[in-house]
Order: sequence, then structure tokens, then C-alpha cells
Amino acid sequence: MHWMRWTSLDMDKRIRALKPEGEHGDSRPGQLVWDLPVRVFHWSLLALVGAMSATGFWAPEWWLSVHVWGGYALGLLIAFRLVWGFVGGRHSRFASFPLTPGALFTHVRTLVARGRQSHAGHNPGGAWMILILLGLLSAIVVTGVVSYGGRENLGPLAFMIGFEAGDVAGILHGILAWVLLGAVALHILGVVVETRLSKFSLVGAMITGRKPVSENQADPGGSLILRGLIVAGVTAILVLAGGQGMALLPGTGWRGLEFPEPYRTECGDCHDAHHPSLRTAADWRTMMAGLADHFGEDASLEEEAVGEIRRFLEVNAATTFDTEAANRIGRAATLTGRMTGTDYWKARHKAIDSLLFRTKAVGSRVNCAACHADAATGRFNDHAITLPKGE
Repeated sequence: MHWMRWTSLDMDKRIRALKPEGEHGDSRPGQLVWDLPVRVFHWSLLALVGAMSATGFWAPEWWLSVHVWGGYALGLLIAFRLVWGFVGGRHSRFASFPLTPGALFTHVRTLVARGRQSHAGHNPGGAWMILILLGLLSAIVVTGVVSYGGRENLGPLAFMIGFEAGDVAGILHGILAWVLLGAVALHILGVVVETRLSKFSLVGAMITGRKPVSENQADPGGSLILRGLIVAGVTAILVLAGGQGMALLPGTGWRGLEFPEPYRTECGDCHDAHHPSLRTAADWRTMMAGLADHFGEDASLEEEAVGEIRRFLEVNAATTFDTEAANRIGRAATLTGRMTGTDYWKARHKAIDSLLFRTKAVGSRVNCAACHADAATGRFNDHAITLPKGE
């Protein structure tokens, strides 16, 4: 029986010798490679990208504020990672990334041959993918902020970005988001392939920070928690202070207006006293000249009131504002002169049940204030939309 016991022990040693250190399930969990700050960054980034994808692709437009705050958080994470790439742990620093073309070629050739490779930190493919993802995410954040400033006249760049630039940035923002999803899918595929070839869980390593490498390949700096907190705090203070200071500057495309009394009382008696940026000066002149037949109703007023209202509307017409509403609705020509007849208005309200406009809370398609809390200001920001409940 002794020979059986020694044979069994010998076989166990041979099996254990074939496994890299850290895969034995015993007291040897491997060496610390990924510091805690970079691991927190990784999983926080994953959660944020998921949330941003959900709010950007599938959530209704009035979830814009959630999407924007998520974008700000994403920007802070990226800023932290860029700084951490120079002051972080051994394998978190960009200097440790094997980014030479030769290293990448060798890595790909080995993968095609289904060979195993050993890398303490990022392998060449992973290193390039990290840079690609950081670049894409940075571009998405920048285009998002530019779009927010131009389309919504809000955010840190509203003081310098016009609607046209914001609109182009918004289109690019959407394209980059799709490219990012493709890059993420490729990244996940790489993790799966690398895990199968190395017989070691890369996901687990990014949770525990440990990999089966030799001691001299480990990160001698440890978890670097204090350094990470300092870098995160300083980065957040600088970015938030700068962004908040810029956001307080007056926007270029919008200004506040004081509605004259006749316009508020006479026009507002039958419907919303619509913001003058929703029609051109020519449209307002035509409308004010035909009050006797105002969309099928007699809305005639005293000549003095007509003159005062017309002057206010013409001076503050669509061409004097650079908001999304002024550009897409106010400057769009329609056969009837109705803002609800513009292609943009129809497209944005297409998904809304037509019965909503007949409810007591709304009443008609021109009762903008029923759903747009900022309708009177002419801003019509997406996050100010609230559909009446219980209807």
C-alpha cells in the first residue's frame, strides 16, 4: 500500500508542476499585478459604458440628464486613467505597454497558431486595445459635451459652441458610440481567446489583481490605495472646477425674454404665448396680418396691441436665436405656418399616442407647456420633458 501512496503523491506533484503558480487552489494565489485603483477603474468603466449605452440607445429623450451626468462621470474616469497611466502601478503605466509593431505581429501570429504566451501585464493586443478604447471614449465624451453645448445650450462649452457645430458633434457622437460597441465586443473576444489559451481567468485577475507570474514580475508598489485616492481627488477637483466655471458663462445661442403684457394676456388667453423663436419674422408678420382668420378663429385685436405684439415677435424671431428649436422648427417653412407642420416636430412626436393631445392635461398639439417645462423660455431641452401621468 505504501507504493500506491507514493505513486499518488508523485502524480499530484507532476500535475501541479504543469500548472502556473496561482492555479492550484491552495495558499499560493499568484502575485499582485494589477493595483486596486486600476481594477476599480476597469469595473466602474464597464458599469458606466453599460449605463450610457442604455440611456443613449434605448431610453426616451427626457433621460438626457441621466445620460449627461453619466458622461461627466465617464470623463472623470478617463482623466483619472490617463494620469494613472504615468503614476500608477508597474503594469498600469503606459510605459509598460508592449506597443511595438513587432510585438503585436508576434502576438497575433502566436494566437493564430493557438500557442500560449505569458505576459505579466497587458499583452500587445490588449495594450493596443486599451489605447483604442481610451481614445474612443475620450472622443465620445468630447463630442457629447460639444453636442450638449450646441444643441441644448448647456454644459461647459455652451458659451462658445453654436447649434451647427453641436449638431455635427451629435451625429459624430452617435457614430463613435457604435464603433465603441464594436471595439468592446472585440475586446471581450480577445479576453475569451486569451483565457482559453492560457488556461487562466483574466476576469478573475482583474478582480483579485493577481496572476500566476514570478515574484520579480509582480508590482512591488502594492495596492497603491492612498496614491489612487490622491490622484482621483486632485483630478476630480481640477476637472469639476474647470467645467463648472465654464458652464457658468452665458451661452451664445439663447437669451432670456420678457413677454409684453398684450402678448401674454391676449395670445396666452387661448393657447400658449409661444416663444417668438418658433417662427420667422416673415411668418409672424403674415400671422399678425391675418388675425381675423387665425387658423379658423377670429382673433382680432386692437391695432395698438397688434403693433406691439408684432414688433416683439419680429425682433425676437427664429433667426435671432441659435437654439435647436429655433433652427429645426422656427426656421423651417410650412404651408400652413403651423410649427406642428414641420418635419422635425412630426418626427419628434411620432412615437407619442395621438390620444395624449386630447386629454384634459394637454388639450391640443400646440399646448407645449403641458410636456415641456421650459417651453416659455424657448429652450425645449430634452431633460425638461415630462409627459402627463395617469392619462
